[in-house]
Amino acid sequence: MINSRALIITGILFSVLIILVIKLFTIQITKHEYYTRIAETQQYKPQIVKAERGLIKDVNGEVLSYTLSNVSFFVDRRMVDNKKIDAIAKVFAKEMGKAKSYYFNKIKSGSKIICIESKVPMDQAIRLKKFVIDGLTHQEDFSRVYPYGNSAAHILGYVDKKNGTGIEGIEKKYNQELTGTNGYFVYERDVFGRILSIDENTSRLPQSGSTIYLTVNKNYQKILEEELTKGLEKFGGKSAVGIIMNPNTGEILALANSPNYDPASYNLSEAESRRNRAIVDTYEPGSTMKSITMAVLYDQKLVEENETVDTENGIFKYKGVTIKDSHKNGILTVRGVLEQSSNIGMAKLVERLDTETFYKYLRDFGFSNKASIDLPSEAEGTLKLPKYFTGISKAFMSYGYELSVTPLQMTAAFSALVNGGVLYQPYITKTITDQKGNILKENQPEKIRNVISAETSKKIRDLMVGVVERGSGTAAMLPNVLVGGKTGTTQRLVNNNYSSSSHVSSFIGFFPAEKPSVVVYVLVNSPTIGRYGGLVAAPIFHETAKRLIESDANLVKDKKPIKRDNKLMEQLIADLRNAPKSSKRSYLNVAEKKAVNDRMEYYKSDTMPNLTDKSVRDAIAQLNAMKVKFKVNGFGKVVWQSIEPGVPINPGTVCTLKCEPANKKVRQDITE
Repeated sequence: MINSRALIITGILFSVLIILVIKLFTIQITKHEYYTRIAETQQYKPQIVKAERGLIKDVNGEVLSYTLSNVSFFVDRRMVDNKKIDAIAKVFAKEMGKAKSYYFNKIKSGSKIICIESKVPMDQAIRLKKFVIDGLTHQEDFSRVYPYGNSAAHILGYVDKKNGTGIEGIEKKYNQELTGTNGYFVYERDVFGRILSIDENTSRLPQSGSTIYLTVNKNYQKILEEELTKGLEKFGGKSAVGIIMNPNTGEILALANSPNYDPASYNLSEAESRRNRAIVDTYEPGSTMKSITMAVLYDQKLVEENETVDTENGIFKYKGVTIKDSHKNGILTVRGVLEQSSNIGMAKLVERLDTETFYKYLRDFGFSNKASIDLPSEAEGTLKLPKYFTGISKAFMSYGYELSVTPLQMTAAFSALVNGGVLYQPYITKTITDQKGNILKENQPEKIRNVISAETSKKIRDLMVGVVERGSGTAAMLPNVLVGGKTGTTQRLVNNNYSSSSHVSSFIGFFPAEKPSVVVYVLVNSPTIGRYGGLVAAPIFHETAKRLIESDANLVKDKKPIKRDNKLMEQLIADLRNAPKSSKRSYLNVAEKKAVNDRMEYYKSDTMPNLTDKSVRDAIAQLNAMKVKFKVNGFGKVVWQSIEPGVPINPGTVCTLKCEPANKKVRQDITE
């Protein structure tokens, strides 16, 4: 009996021994590498070290955006008992100025790993790091800082607070370059997970992101932002946009929107404030377009400065449409048409241009093409193909209707007007360098095309000086510097009708007139006081330009006395700034389209209008006024018409309209 039990026990022990031998053989021989890796992973545990995001600087090296190195602290609840929790709470309470019970309860209520303090400033973090205890760990936790608050916010953009990814502006456009490369430290730990040492051979230091140098001048930016804000306070309005560009290179020297926002607290601002209207919003440019049209006429040698045009005393019937000037003039020279901003004069002169040539020039000036600036979310604007022109399109486009542009497009086009006729690629990033200062990328002025001749450019500069000295832009005059420019005022579309009480007021000017070094664009949306470009935007330009010249002597190097009555000029500018809304002076000219409900005469044309994107009600009203029969399929907005725009209308013509709800996407090929 005893022998059999002994044999059984011996057999069991022998079997266990065999199993152990086999297991050891597997661990040591068969799967040696596998278990070695597991052991090393447990013993040498890597920890990611975040790379510091790169800097963004202005053209002079002023830091506009940088990363603040903070530290967050964590407690592994599984590795601490009440005694250790008490010790941790005591140290953090003393350093952070909070109650000891706050930390004690926070740790006790947590499970696994809990963050007890986030984004601790580095000076405090250094002191806290000296306290070493099992279960307490820390890691870098960066914060993006914008030292000048909301200045240049729409250029810089912002980063996501959670993961540090660029969301808008330069932060988004160059997110990859700014992000850098994370590193890692490989720590040797004991069986309890405590750090013993760092393996320097396998650790890798993080590489900080690149530094972005902008073309923006911080001082120019500040001046522009302050004057836009003052302008909105003085004249009212929903928003304002300003751009300062070097016309000879395409460099953006400043770009601002008001209202503004703080990129460090972007989540507290409305989306409307964060939108970069300078490149996202489009508008009908109004009378600023007259300078473009006049340049085309001169370039084609279709006008002479002193020839005369009858502006019909302010009212002109044109192809069934009534075109009005806001002030009455009779015979004007070609120069006078631009200086007095006559819609009638421009409508008559543009008839000398054939449609295809006019369209080609507008395309060459960059309209309906993205300017491709190095900022995200740019809009294209709209410019109809010649086949969609109606009988009145060319006239209306000559003074800034039936096309839409972005403020950036208009600034680039005006730069081509005054720099000798060259359209340059606008850009806002100068160079990108690594942490050692090596240049990784450098932008240079990029010529896109010659739009007009140098001779034409010189002539248009001279004409636009006349606009400021004698015409609609006198509020932009500067005492000792000759300025050129053009005002613009357009009625805004409100509920699909042109509003007589809501306007977009703009002025775009350049100086010094002889050899422009700066183009300044100002737009105010829906001003409530003054309302017109000459009364609202031109004074903002004046104040901006005056401060720019005072801050930078290099902008105007050779100041020459200007022969004019300075007392009279000062009084004129004062009168303009204080003029009432109802003033009828010549500087109040508006490129007008009357509201649909008030202008049935507008529809009396002999060609089919473009009805796409109109409501059914407005389309029917227009066809009824023109005595055109129609059929309607669907409801909502017009997305297709059986008779193309511009086709002559014959008696008995029937036009079929296809309509769809407004939330449906309209076919691009029938809405250009």
